[in-house]
Amino acid sequence: MRIGIFTDTYKPEINGVVTSIELFRRELERRGHSVYLFCPRYFGRKDPKPHVFRFPSKPFLFQMMTERRFAFPSLRVFREAARLNLDLVHSQVPGNIGVFAILVSRFRRAAHLHTYHTLFMEYTHYMPLPRVLSRYLVGLISRRFCGRCQRVISPSRRIREELVEYGVNAPIDVIPTGIDLRALDSVPEPEVVRRRRGIPEHKHVLSMVGRIGREKNISFLLRVMQVLKQRRSDFCFLVVGDGPDRKALQREVARLGLEDVVLFTGYVTREEVFALFRVTSVFTFASVTETQGLVLLEAMSMETPVVAVDAMGVSDLMADQRGGVTCSLEVGEFAERVERFLDDPELRRETAAEARRKAEEWSIERMTDRLLESYERAVDEFRRFGHVRYGKRPKSTTSLTSEQTE
Repeated sequence: MRIGIFTDTYKPEINGVVTSIELFRRELERRGHSVYLFCPRYFGRKDPKPHVFRFPSKPFLFQMMTERRFAFPSLRVFREAARLNLDLVHSQVPGNIGVFAILVSRFRRAAHLHTYHTLFMEYTHYMPLPRVLSRYLVGLISRRFCGRCQRVISPSRRIREELVEYGVNAPIDVIPTGIDLRALDSVPEPEVVRRRRGIPEHKHVLSMVGRIGREKNISFLLRVMQVLKQRRSDFCFLVVGDGPDRKALQREVARLGLEDVVLFTGYVTREEVFALFRVTSVFTFASVTETQGLVLLEAMSMETPVVAVDAMGVSDLMADQRGGVTCSLEVGEFAERVERFLDDPELRRETAAEARRKAEEWSIERMTDRLLESYERAVDEFRRFGHVRYGKRPKSTTSLTSEQTE
């Protein structure tokens, strides 16, 4: 199959969408499919890879989105896409390049499938518009964009329900991003990581990994660390990643008196992320806007117990409470769950083993099987119905339910 992936975010950006694209791309190519990437050009540089096509782009002017790119139309890229004779167009973000994906699927007569990675309704604080108008536009754009696709992929059942509330009635398949366990064999040992970061052997490591933005709710985790510091001194907290809220959070660390506890690592390589997972005693996560919480699965793959707030996509992954626990958005309860793991080595070992088994169950191989099934359905529906705009078609259209896709 010849697959065109269209995305408004790609390397060198580091985020969950890029991770998902790369994991599925590698597995699809390993199985003999041809995958072509259409994405923004960063810093004016060209990509040496022959299957990557870059749009001219500029950084967004919004202060909180300067790491994101605004892509411009390109006749050259359109000609490249036309030349490839794609079987399927797979868009990843409903932005400028997402619109380009719609045009390519229309003009080149290819099925169009979209993955709804991000709960944009929870990111409207980044838009320079009144909140009410921003939320209205998110619902409208989501409904209109998804309505022009043969199928939509949701990383979790909760996001599928959200899309239905927006009025999206295209078939929605629930397919999380899996994890490539083969890529974890070369992760350094914990002693090496501790020495590199200057972390004493006797200290437990707590960590979170993600974009340092308001939506990740890191301020909540800092308050949890403040509670833990009042009770013990045998831990440190690593904030792994970078983003627009880093300086504000560093000021909050100083205000809470946590300078000797909290370390901001900035952006690190993917290999080092997994190395830090390996040295972590408990991975903590407080975001309430995740579509899946893939980072939890990555932590589990390194046998790291998880404590997370029970919200959105996280609830799908943690429904069985294996590999970790969830709790409410309450500082005292969260701190108590973390401390239970720190104080009970046997519980930590048992949960670590559960975590690894769960990561194996959510492998990229299994999820790619489901993705290919969705691809085949999209291509078949396109051949039978052509470009149909959902919203004008009855809701009884054949669709995979969340139960069928698990």
